[in-house]
Amino acid sequence: MLLLNFYTFTFLLNFTFTFAAFIPNGRIYHSSVLIGDKLYFSGGYNNSIDSMSEFFYLDVSKPFTTTDNVSIPWIDLTYTSGPSKIEATACTGGKNNDMIFIFGGSSPPTVIQSFVNPFDTNKQQWIKITSVGNIPSYRSYISCANFDNGLIAIFSGSNPSNTITNDLWIFNTLTLTWSLSNATNAPLPIYVYCAITLSDGNILYIGGYSKNITDYVPMNNSISGPTPSARGYFSAVLIMLFSIKFLNKCLSIKVF
Repeated sequence: MLLLNFYTFTFLLNFTFTFAAFIPNGRIYHSSVLIGDKLYFSGGYNNSIDSMSEFFYLDVSKPFTTTDNVSIPWIDLTYTSGPSKIEATACTGGKNNDMIFIFGGSSPPTVIQSFVNPFDTNKQQWIKITSVGNIPSYRSYISCANFDNGLIAIFSGSNPSNTITNDLWIFNTLTLTWSLSNATNAPLPIYVYCAITLSDGNILYIGGYSKNITDYVPMNNSISGPTPSARGYFSAVLIMLFSIKFLNKCLSIKVF
């Protein structure tokens, strides 16, 4: 009888944990960043402002299948009380590159958010900072680019009054301070673009809008050969080697 009760208890425990698994809803306008084997997600919108404050990660070190939601190893960190934002951008930084920094974004009308929200992945807690001196104006629709020396670049973007400037700001994740770059030959003001840090230390700004939503930035500026059509609201990542699965064949392609 005791053995039967034990098995019954074990079954109920497994049943509870299986059906209590955290499964995030689909969303748009969220930000994400990879640290080690954890892909972190912050905010986003899915017809509910509750999703704007959600914070969680996907453990990519564990096997899973996208056809079985329960098997996907999501871990909910919303209890850490992070920012409530959409249309923000996230980059890694800190001494060991294990800090998450979320910049800008839009928040609910009654919520006032800091422009920078750092998260310590080791302590699993958010850090409040107060920036003084010369700091950038609040903005959204931006894409950050980080470097190995702890610096993060923020270019242009749209502020709450829907005006944009082509200023380039540098955030030092080691000292938590800002500086305005005097970079020359800056492109026109843009937003909803994508920023990629190249292996040579340059930043590649791709796509987006300039001034108005109908003013697309061409995708072929300073680039020769076939190029995709102009666009905004997309994501991009720099890789040196990747594989494509097509018709049960795996093709390895090297990117130069």
